[in-house]
Amino acid sequence: MTNSPFETGPIVHFLYEPGDGGLDRVAILLANGMASRGIETELWLTKAHGSVGDMIAPNVTVRIVPTPMLGGRGIQLLLQIPAVARMIRKYQPKAIFSAGNQTNLSLAIARKLSGSSRTNFIQKITNPVLRPGLSRWARMARTWRFGFTARFADMCLTLSDADAEHYARIYPHAADKFQCVPNSYVTADMLKLGDSRQVRAPGTPARLLAVGRITTQKDYPTLIAALALITERPWSMTILGDGNMREEIQKQARSSGLADRITFKGFVSDPTPYYARSDILVLSSRWEGLPAVPLEAMATGCAIVATDCSEGLTRLLHRAGLETVPVQDARALAGAIASAMDRPQATAPLRACAEAFSIEASVDRHIERLEQTLACG
Repeated sequence: MTNSPFETGPIVHFLYEPGDGGLDRVAILLANGMASRGIETELWLTKAHGSVGDMIAPNVTVRIVPTPMLGGRGIQLLLQIPAVARMIRKYQPKAIFSAGNQTNLSLAIARKLSGSSRTNFIQKITNPVLRPGLSRWARMARTWRFGFTARFADMCLTLSDADAEHYARIYPHAADKFQCVPNSYVTADMLKLGDSRQVRAPGTPARLLAVGRITTQKDYPTLIAALALITERPWSMTILGDGNMREEIQKQARSSGLADRITFKGFVSDPTPYYARSDILVLSSRWEGLPAVPLEAMATGCAIVATDCSEGLTRLLHRAGLETVPVQDARALAGAIASAMDRPQATAPLRACAEAFSIEASVDRHIERLEQTLACG
């Protein structure tokens, strides 16, 4: 890219580690995509190794942030702030992208401490600021925290128009900074698989799929309870993911008499083949930003059943002619799964929605937002 604002310094993507979350994968795909366009691109990491570390392209420079290995992720991100400030002064990046919620605060402070006036800070809100189960004080603290980082950011990226509108209302002092950008979820292989999707033959067992960490957010207890309500139907379920609730969910599956119908595969780095072999993707989450999994499944032509966990996803599915169900409502979720079994969803509208989240489209939009930020700076 010649005669561009990127020629006088690198573009940094800041990520805690190349772990097993969708956020980690997206940050790496964006860094790879920008590097492939000829932009000097770096990944700054606290930890070099992780589940998706082998995805990092050779032309992306990786720098490890010196960090005291004390406490958990949140403590380490705060302890490394002085080191990040020194790295900003040393390498003088044109901009730093935060991968998501977890790194927004530490980067905002580090950029401020660095004294750099040429490094733009672009934060990204990937999960709701407020979510179910928070105490009054936690809600107040999180609302303040994200307002603070928005004040010091040059741009605040959200994953949907709905989120951009929502946060602009909550933080009027930074309303003009909130911009929607699609994350890089959908690969060319996923779209290609959708071209050859075969519709499930009537009467054959439905192959159900759930993908995501087995944690409170994903609400697998409601999913298992829903499946227990439709045992008279022929189906099997595959669950991809790991987490601190895995043993509890496996126990619930056994006690519900579903052990022989549900297969737990653990973390899988590339779920694409599973999308291709499945008929219905079920998302039972309590809250999400704009989740990658249903968009990836849609690209392959897989049917979708989802809770109303994300306003952005709900709007997107509405455009494809689908309705979401209330969160934590096992009976409604069971009914939606049964309906999807009985009446196959049209795949063309689903795939059309997913194409907007291809890696190429996402990289294009992130570069547009980056150019917009640099032009204002």
